[in-house]
Amino acid sequence: MSSKHQLVTFVSLLETNKPYLVNCVRVPALQSLLLFSRSLDTNGDCSRLVADGWLELQLADTESAVRLLAASLRLRAHWESALDRQLAHQARRRLEDEEEEEEEAPVNHKEVAALSRELLQFMTSKVSYSLRRLTGLEAQNLYVGPQTITAAPSLPGLFGNSTPSPHPTKGGYAVTDFLTYNCLTGLRKLPPSPPRRHLLCRSLTTARPARRTFCSRPRKSCGTGGSTCEPSPSRTRAKARTAALAPSLGSELWSGPSPEVEGA
Repeated sequence: MSSKHQLVTFVSLLETNKPYLVNCVRVPALQSLLLFSRSLDTNGDCSRLVADGWLELQLADTESAVRLLAASLRLRAHWESALDRQLAHQARRRLEDEEEEEEEAPVNHKEVAALSRELLQFMTSKVSYSLRRLTGLEAQNLYVGPQTITAAPSLPGLFGNSTPSPHPTKGGYAVTDFLTYNCLTGLRKLPPSPPRRHLLCRSLTTARPARRTFCSRPRKSCGTGGSTCEPSPSRTRAKARTAALAPSLGSELWSGPSPEVEGA
């Protein structure tokens, strides 16, 4: 857990013989992902977030997670509204093509200054979290899927004026066009692989993996034909492996088919 995770952003892409990223800047990872991700998915208490389906963030404090997520929703809505008004004003001026007195700007300087202060305060907030990339198996089993209960949750501090609706594929509730609430599955740990068993012949001191039940020596020299092989105790495995690899055994060890012995 740390509050100093960073990402690298760039202003423009220069393409010559090779593409080059121009004006690269390091930015805080959590705040940047909350502001610029195309999709954000959360669990029930918002302590686990997945950005764009492949970056997972886990926050230690649930209250801080809800507060940051609510602030990012408000900032994104305000920022998008200001940009839409400014772009619509510029497009209208180009279409009219009138050389008259300039109209009043749709976004005044006070609004821009207030938004800039809020963004700066948001980007400098300190929250401990972890950041990692999801594996392919985790990405395939990321969402809970469609739910039968369609009652929307009541979290006014997080959703604001938004009306959540059930997501048809991920499950959970679609709050905005980029945020889906409570659609992530719980973390599951894969069971440990079973220990590898070895077979130990009573007449020998060598142990072999339990893939095939036959001795590692010719039947004539062993005299058991593999019928007395049994699982070796754990305390003798290290000794048995050493004996199996010892060069002094030489031709006595044979892992292939049993050779024919003259006079047998």
